[in-house]
Amino acid sequence: SQARTPPHNASRRSDALHTDFRNATTADLPGLQGLARDVIDADYRSFLGDEGTDQIIDSGAIDDYLTENIADCVVVTSDSGIAGFAICKGALIALMMIAPGARGKGVGAALLRHCEAALFRSSARLTLESFEGNTRAHEFYRRHGWRLAERNEYSSNGVVTYVFLKDQP
Repeated sequence: SQARTPPHNASRRSDALHTDFRNATTADLPGLQGLARDVIDADYRSFLGDEGTDQIIDSGAIDDYLTENIADCVVVTSDSGIAGFAICKGALIALMMIAPGARGKGVGAALLRHCEAALFRSSARLTLESFEGNTRAHEFYRRHGWRLAERNEYSSNGVVTYVFLKDQP
């Protein structure tokens, strides 16, 4: 028998998850807040240190941010539930997080493409910002056509971020 060629848009990765997108609701907040705290705890220590990471988690700032921005939040789900989310405002991807267990399976790429398509409907150039030390995120964004535009240092707390841009194709 002859091997079938997958459709053009089919994933070629055997570990890819089936994903769906929907607008977040207030009922999602506990799950989104828990996912955000897990991501911060797992990923931010390498560039913010233990004290900085614990301060973000313990302050409740991420919980408050999600509560305040739930209307601008899109959720990506897989068979196991919420796999990630993004907060998109105007031409800005303000926050994007993927659950550690969903990484490397195409979830982040699918969510990024979903956000880009939605935002490019009204903007020709998109922006996102990432902590300077978050090299894994920087590599991810570059692989998906984003370019580093500037480096910001916030004098109030010494935090350094990189601003990435992507122009509409």
